[in-house]
Amino acid sequence: MDIVCLDMEGTLTPEIWEQVAIDSGISEFNKTTRDIPSYTELMDYRLSIIKQNDLKLTDILDATKKLDLLDGALDFLNQVRREFQVVILSDTFHEIAYPLMEKLGHPLLLCHNLKVDHEDNILGYKLRDLNAKRQAILGFQSMGYRCLAAGDSYNDLQMFEVADQGFFINAPENITSSMSEIPNFKNYSDLFDALRNYSQY
Repeated sequence: MDIVCLDMEGTLTPEIWEQVAIDSGISEFNKTTRDIPSYTELMDYRLSIIKQNDLKLTDILDATKKLDLLDGALDFLNQVRREFQVVILSDTFHEIAYPLMEKLGHPLLLCHNLKVDHEDNILGYKLRDLNAKRQAILGFQSMGYRCLAAGDSYNDLQMFEVADQGFFINAPENITSSMSEIPNFKNYSDLFDALRNYSQY
């Protein structure tokens, strides 16, 4: 049995922080790992903006609740579930991802946690591991599973380095052009066909 490991934001859902930027009017929230590849640097940057503007966890959650899944994402995920085990490996946080997990039918999500006080202030974050996506796949492989991975950004390269096969989906050209050895797909139908074809080897 193969496990399909999928990124969340940019792969199945829009970017949460881009919606936060729209709601708050703070354009600096638009930066993602496509712009700042180091996730700790990116999160430290976001937290500084949150504190400067006195935003609460509720503000971030309100933005998340407004997001719809990417077009075709749920159908794709349901297709994959019928033929594979599926896990979402994301650098998001459980505390803000819940509304999107509801829309995805609550797949297994392995991600990080925010540190929040009793007044709803975001104090910091706790990373499972700096290379959590990579470590998760290595763990699955140690139990005899083959892992296929799909994502859209720099922080998914750690998955591709150890997965039995990695695929880009919805990735921008500045990333895919420098990683031409990784198959790149623009739609879920072609990605699903590639997953099925590879799983037959």
